[in-house]
Amino acid sequence: MSGKRRRLPPADRREVILAAAATVFAEVGYDRAAMRAVATAAGVTTPVLYDHFASKADLYAALVSAQADDLITRWEEVGTQVAGGGGSTEDVFRSTVDAIFAWIEANPTGWRMVFLDAPSDPAVAQAHRARQERATAVLAEQFGRVAELRISVPLERRRADLLLAEAAKWTVNAIAAWWWDNRDLSRAQIVELTADLLWRGLAHITEE
Repeated sequence: MSGKRRRLPPADRREVILAAAATVFAEVGYDRAAMRAVATAAGVTTPVLYDHFASKADLYAALVSAQADDLITRWEEVGTQVAGGGGSTEDVFRSTVDAIFAWIEANPTGWRMVFLDAPSDPAVAQAHRARQERATAVLAEQFGRVAELRISVPLERRRADLLLAEAAKWTVNAIAAWWWDNRDLSRAQIVELTADLLWRGLAHITEE
C-alpha cells in the first residue's frame, strides 16, 4: 500500500484552503492572520497557497464571496420554493427571514465576515459591496412578486422594491448583530420577533 497522499483536484484543494482560512481569520482576525498560518491549517505549502490566491486580500475576498453567495442562494431558494407552492407574501417573507437566521446560526464565522467585520483593504471592500448589492437585488426580486405596493409618494416600482429590500436587509443585519451578544434568545424567538417587526410595517403597503 502506497504511503503517498492523494493529490486533490485544484477545485477541491481550493475548498480546503477556504475552510482553513475561515478558521484562521475567525481566530485572529484579518489584520493578524498570516498566509503561512493558513497554509499550515490547510495542509499545503505557502507556495501552493499562493498558486490559488495571489494575496491575503484575494483570499479573504474569495471567502467573503463564497460565504455571501451561499447565504443568498439559500434564502433565494426558500423564497422561490414557498412562492411556487402557493404560499402567501407573508409566508415567503417569514420563510426567508427564517432561512437567513438558520444560516447565521450554522455559520457564525461566515456571517461575521460578510456583515460585521469589514477590513479596509480595497479588494476586500469591493467584495463586500458586490455581495451587499446582490443581496439587495435578490430581496428586491422578492418584493417585486407583490402585485401592488401602496406607497404614499410617487416612485418607480423598481426603485421602491430596491428601497424596501435595502431597509429589510439592514434591519435583519442589525438584529443579527444584537443576537450575537444575546444568545439566550433562541433562533425561533429571533425569527418571530424580526418577522413581526418587518411584516407589520410591510403588510400595510402590500396587497395580495
